[in-house]
Amino acid sequence: SVRAVTAVDWRRTMGQFRALRAIVAFAVALSWAPVGAMAAERERGEGLFVKHCAGCHGPKGRGAAKTFMPHVNTLTKKGYIDLLPDEYMVTVIAEGGPVVGKSGYMPAWSSVLSDQDIEDIVVFIRSLPLY
Repeated sequence: SVRAVTAVDWRRTMGQFRALRAIVAFAVALSWAPVGAMAAERERGEGLFVKHCAGCHGPKGRGAAKTFMPHVNTLTKKGYIDLLPDEYMVTVIAEGGPVVGKSGYMPAWSSVLSDQDIEDIVVFIRSLPLY
């Protein structure tokens, strides 16, 4: 059966639509705020990575920078780097490789880089394509 839409039905439907539209706009605004902040962190992290890390890890984190012996493995290995928690990566960068059983050639950077610098480098590393 077909039912006529009354003015009351129409107002209720439009009120629900406006409420839904406001909720969606709020959710979109919230989702974009971290993206902008994350982009800034990534950009800062890239500059720090190029300055402090690329000499060994290569500019794209794929290792084999050829400027360092032994050659450093990739930071973009799918199934490895993506499984490491951020806290682990922060520890390796801040305290050096030996703290986590890695190579002693990986220096501790905590005396050179701030906590925020290290977090920005991790954000950059996380943004690199995995292979």
